[in-house]
Amino acid sequence: MTNACTWLIRLHTAPYVSSSAALAIDATLACGAFGQSVTLVLEGPGVALLQPPEEPAVGGRNLFKLITSLPLYDIDRVYYLAENSSGITKTHINGLQITPVTNKGLASLIADSQHVLSF
Repeated sequence: MTNACTWLIRLHTAPYVSSSAALAIDATLACGAFGQSVTLVLEGPGVALLQPPEEPAVGGRNLFKLITSLPLYDIDRVYYLAENSSGITKTHINGLQITPVTNKGLASLIADSQHVLSF
């Protein structure tokens, strides 16, 4: 086992419905800003973050723009759970690689992480 601290952040809530999605992105950005190894996995309704909002929330944050800023925090890949996410055609967004992961692959990511946060 390495000395590096590894984080897996699972985001399975829809954006803009509650503060959970924004908190998950904030946690991801914080880990990246402090040099931690962090993996973000979008599941179920959380996959909607890969699309820009049709209309920005009044006074709210644009979570899509935050997702696209992940490469600035040394996070160059976002995973999405492929089993229940049809219609994803993007493989890159502004230098961010969008990668499908199976349930078995997700279990492996969880096992390889020291910390797992679920939102």
